[in-house]
Amino acid sequence: MSHESPRRRALHLAGILAGVAVIVVVIWLDVATGIWQELVILSGLAAGLVTFLLTVLVVDKVVARSTARRWAPVTRLALTEFLHDLADEEESEIARGSVVARSIPELDPALPAAAWPEELRALREQVVAERQLLSRALGRWIEFLAASADTADVLRNVADIALQLDRVRDRALELEVAPSEAGRAALNVEIAACNAHFRGLVDELREQISATDLDARAPSAP
Repeated sequence: MSHESPRRRALHLAGILAGVAVIVVVIWLDVATGIWQELVILSGLAAGLVTFLLTVLVVDKVVARSTARRWAPVTRLALTEFLHDLADEEESEIARGSVVARSIPELDPALPAAAWPEELRALREQVVAERQLLSRALGRWIEFLAASADTADVLRNVADIALQLDRVRDRALELEVAPSEAGRAALNVEIAACNAHFRGLVDELREQISATDLDARAPSAP
């Protein structure tokens, strides 16, 4: 796939430049000084280093890209399933490209204190349901997606959402034990962060699916 985060692209470029620099220095020393003919052991190490760098920078990349193209339809299926699980079924039209992320409603500031326990109970039930939905999707595809570095960001974002859902649940439990307006405000902050994670993952999935579509349309190596 062609989709990479800016940080990953920068690290990849830095690695390529460093590898090319090492190869150039090794070849220049051989041509200009003939040092490798005098130092047999070091020449073997230098040859191994050049072979390793060429493998990492060229061969592995070519193989990985060929594999990504071959498995692009399966990758798209996995990412699309995640997208369906994260989309609001009532507001989204995924087939038409309209995707609205699921969200957890924030606590109602106008709700009387007597109704707080019921509201918190409903919140915890929804959080548990969302957690189970993510866990099922992750369980189906984790082994396949983990084999590809291009989907690492998706898996990390799923893990971030799971952790944020846990924080919402824990904060709700604390609020049940010690109800307060300040506690409700803090819980709303956690809910807003969780919803932001949902939106971020939906955007990431859409970008990854677009990149996967490009790979699927690219000619595969024989």
